[in-house]
Amino acid sequence: METSDFAQEMSVTGGKRVIEKLSTTGGTCDTYRVRINGKWHFMKRPREEMASNSLYITAFEREFDIGYRLEHKSLVRYIDKRRDEQGVYILTEMVDGDNLDEFVNKNPDYFKDKRKLKEFVMQMLEVLDYLHNNQVLHLDLKPSNIMITRVGHKVKLIDLGFAYSDCYQSIAAGMTREYAAPEQLNGGEVGPWTDIYALGKVLLALFNKSKHNNEFQSVPSWYRGFVKKCVEQDPKQRFATIAEAQRYLSKKHSIHSLIAGFVISIAILMIIILWSVNHGRNSEVFQPVKESIAMPHDSIDSMVNRNSAREIGEINNSHSANYQTSPQNYQNQDAIINTYNSSPAIEKKVITVPEPLKSQLHERAKAAFAAIERQYPVIDDYKTRSNLLIEIKKARQEIFGYAKSQAHDNEGKEEYYNVALEILNEEYENSNLPKILDTSK
Repeated sequence: METSDFAQEMSVTGGKRVIEKLSTTGGTCDTYRVRINGKWHFMKRPREEMASNSLYITAFEREFDIGYRLEHKSLVRYIDKRRDEQGVYILTEMVDGDNLDEFVNKNPDYFKDKRKLKEFVMQMLEVLDYLHNNQVLHLDLKPSNIMITRVGHKVKLIDLGFAYSDCYQSIAAGMTREYAAPEQLNGGEVGPWTDIYALGKVLLALFNKSKHNNEFQSVPSWYRGFVKKCVEQDPKQRFATIAEAQRYLSKKHSIHSLIAGFVISIAILMIIILWSVNHGRNSEVFQPVKESIAMPHDSIDSMVNRNSAREIGEINNSHSANYQTSPQNYQNQDAIINTYNSSPAIEKKVITVPEPLKSQLHERAKAAFAAIERQYPVIDDYKTRSNLLIEIKKARQEIFGYAKSQAHDNEGKEEYYNVALEILNEEYENSNLPKILDTSK
């Protein structure tokens, strides 16, 4: 198709306009939505003031040459480069979706879901790995260059305007300073680690709601160590390749699954043990009661009920035998039963945990978990996570011991233990520690 024919087709088809200027115009390009043969495309062309800048036009055409030879599901597809009376322009596929900033504004809780966050990070790593294996560095990763599709919420990386390729080593690349690695700002050697730095900055901005805020505490604990390693100032301290970053996360995910499986197994085992214990107690309802203060779950009520059942059983047996021989005895037994039933019930001892002690337990739990947080700011391997698990359990046992030491008898110890358990679970949930324990026990 001649360019004049193409320009005419873009202007009018069947009396309807098929070209729309978009509000996402950048600093150097004007952008449009174009319908060709019934299908929408994205078009961009250098702004009028840039059209005479030969270096920029060369870089603009280079973007198409780099993008045209690439094909990946998470990378926008470059379709054509053409010229008309206004100069050169590029056509790419039209991504139906929002850039990352727009998507988060519309869906503020989306990435709080661990599965969805993992899917996003893995897709970003996959498309960057594809670029790097094809000798291309993006060098301008930022939320506005990461599209999230409307259907399926998949990643589409766009804009190779500042990309580096071994075919175009002599052309200087640009950058976006807020996401640029130190070596870009200082004119140092760039490589896969440069895009890795930018990815870390994107994740920081994603959870801090600002590209200027670098608070790692806002990043979910599972990715905190990963992000910290991505944004190391020294390139040698970062992941050297995308494959290395993927191995790191794969190992983390395996450890997480192992720990989750271990916790679930322990929980199931405890349920089986508790069920067995309770089932055994229920089968002994009519056996003689061994009254012992060392049985915290053998409450006063259960003891009374078992004695009552035995005594009423004896009365009923006597009633059955005497009814045949003596109506008078039957009346006497009725009187005995009525007297027994009208006797005052034994009141259960009421145990209340003092409010000052509850406050002390809150403070102790809060201080213990805060100390553990300071001790483990980064959890990046199996050993560290195991040690953290031990420290949390140790802190819980110390607080349980303190609570029970304040009780006067075994029944009080049980009540104090239950109150301490509730307080520990509450403070644990309010802490920033990773939720790796089953706190229901």
